[in-house]
Amino acid sequence: MPSRKEQFSFTIQRFKGFWNQYKQSKRGVLGIGIIMFFAVVAIFAPLIAPLDPLNPKWPGYYPGGEQPKQAEKLCVPIWYKSVLGMHQLSESIQLMENHELTSRTAFEQWVSIYDPTYTSVQYNETRGQHNNDGCIEILYKREDGQAAPQDSKASITFAKSFEYPYENNPQSFWYHYSLSVENKTPIILDFPIEISIQFRRGNEPDAILVKTISLPKPVLLGEANETKWYSKGGTTLGELSIIEETTFTKAGNYTYEFVVTIFDPEGSNSDLRVYVDNLQVILYGEAFGLLGTSSFPEASPRDLFTMLVHGTRISFLIGILTAVFSVLIGLIVGLVSGYVGGLVDEGLMRFADFLLVLPGLPLLIVLVTVLGKSIWNIIGVLIFMGWMGFSRTVRSMTLSLRERPFIESAKAAGANKSYIIFRHIVPNVFALVYISLATSVPGAIIAEASLAWLGLGDITIPSWGIMLFDFSKTQTAVVKGIGEYWFWVIPPGFAIALMAMAFILMGFSLDEILNPRLRKRR
Repeated sequence: MPSRKEQFSFTIQRFKGFWNQYKQSKRGVLGIGIIMFFAVVAIFAPLIAPLDPLNPKWPGYYPGGEQPKQAEKLCVPIWYKSVLGMHQLSESIQLMENHELTSRTAFEQWVSIYDPTYTSVQYNETRGQHNNDGCIEILYKREDGQAAPQDSKASITFAKSFEYPYENNPQSFWYHYSLSVENKTPIILDFPIEISIQFRRGNEPDAILVKTISLPKPVLLGEANETKWYSKGGTTLGELSIIEETTFTKAGNYTYEFVVTIFDPEGSNSDLRVYVDNLQVILYGEAFGLLGTSSFPEASPRDLFTMLVHGTRISFLIGILTAVFSVLIGLIVGLVSGYVGGLVDEGLMRFADFLLVLPGLPLLIVLVTVLGKSIWNIIGVLIFMGWMGFSRTVRSMTLSLRERPFIESAKAAGANKSYIIFRHIVPNVFALVYISLATSVPGAIIAEASLAWLGLGDITIPSWGIMLFDFSKTQTAVVKGIGEYWFWVIPPGFAIALMAMAFILMGFSLDEILNPRLRKRR
């Protein structure tokens, strides 16, 4: 009996011989090259596309789950600007890198404008909504008997200049702020605080481009020394008409202003501290990413390039798992049915025939609808529907092999059924396993894409089929057609076709090498 080392050496030599034959097939090499490319993309997907594929957002802490998205709906690919000469397209701009104001440097980027008679502004290192890591502190104080400010209100403006380098307007803007009010007055005061957000173009004093957005009443003023935090943020789609008419009409310098207005009526002294944190504004542009973005009225847009890259993982997972388990089930059923025969053979094959005659796609739809749209349910249904054809092929070969002289010799030597199946029959049918594995993968990938296109896919995972489904349910994209939003439809469709073709090419090459009827004489 050969030693384990000799067996391993023989296995290596057989593999080298197989590879020498395989690499002579140009389409086989092409197929395995494409598969390796997709495998590398799937493995390194988080590095190639680090954004969240389903909900790409700006990094950082935002209270109350208000983390902003990274792009607005239906952005075109960013290379449109250079390749197609569409230089006027706008891109997303984040005004504040350190919106949590965790350093004095971040505070000093804001220009404070206020009347020092009643008001002072400073940086507080020991306060802040998140881990007390710093914020802006406004101290408003009026002694008893001291006159109230003009119009009974004091305004504190925090201004930040920024460069807007694009000719087109942004699609919209996202704002956020957090506010805490600490009332040091011995009695309860009921005067409100108003927050307004404004844009100015250049140095024009009256170029207010966005209408005031105010806090709801009552403001968080309570008993003395009571402190609470109030956070507000969101995309201001309602102000789009104002932006389009008078705002970013050209590239240049602009100023964003965050205004805190304290209303102080006569009649009592006032001692108020206002803490401001998490100041952020994002202008959403028209171009984003290598493939643009999708669009949903009820959800954040998705980065299509990130979806495409991360969808490679899902397609590999669905294709490989479905192929492996369906081929394994078909192999076991075919071996048992062909070798045991009798009622076992009749029962297994009639059940396989029953499943084969059922219409495939309607049955898949019914099963997925009943079981649920989980990715694991989809894989399970595809496995359940994918083993019958291979089992009949294995059964046919087993029926032929069990009559061969070497099987009769094994029986005469006292070998049991399991020994004969696994030591004599399986090695002779195993060439079919490799071929069936390669040719079953594309069918599973296309089946998942078909289910997703029909709305039966798992929308909680990024896949190529979900990308196509997203397009089909977006009215704006469908009305304008594939011609305008080709970057949404063609990449996932091309990826599905390319991966399916790669496995088919590899399957054809394996068939030429392992099938005795097609094998070339050397």
